[in-house]
Amino acid sequence: MKFDLSCKDVTHLLLDAEDRTLSLRERLAVRFHLAICTLCPPFERQLRFMRSAMGRWKAYAEHEPPEA
Repeated sequence: MKFDLSCKDVTHLLLDAEDRTLSLRERLAVRFHLAICTLCPPFERQLRFMRSAMGRWKAYAEHEPPEA
């Protein structure tokens, strides 16, 4: 894995992180790219927001009282 990832590579890795744990090298390469890129950090924030919202929705749906 190289450290000079393209934005496309980074978006793929950020999405892959949903399904698997990224290796240390992958995480470092993504962090390096996010530090120097202006376009990818908003995408990462959007992903984190969606994960958080889905987690809250799932918790709400599991604790919703049954309909009468």
